[in-house]
Amino acid sequence: MTIRNITKVYIRRYSDSGQTTSYVEWVDHRGRPGRTEGDDHNPHMRALIARAKHEFVPVEYENW
Repeated sequence: MTIRNITKVYIRRYSDSGQTTSYVEWVDHRGRPGRTEGDDHNPHMRALIARAKHEFVPVEYENW
């Protein structure tokens, strides 16, 4: 599976626990949508977020 393009990035901070989770939504090389989620300090998530920024996809921040 190859990510063709990233469509949305958001980082959600949960007010009850203080936990932060990153979400990256994307479309693969076959046109199928997908989502990767995880700790924003994880090297894989950091690479996806860096790619999104390089592709001018804005990073949204949410408080839950």
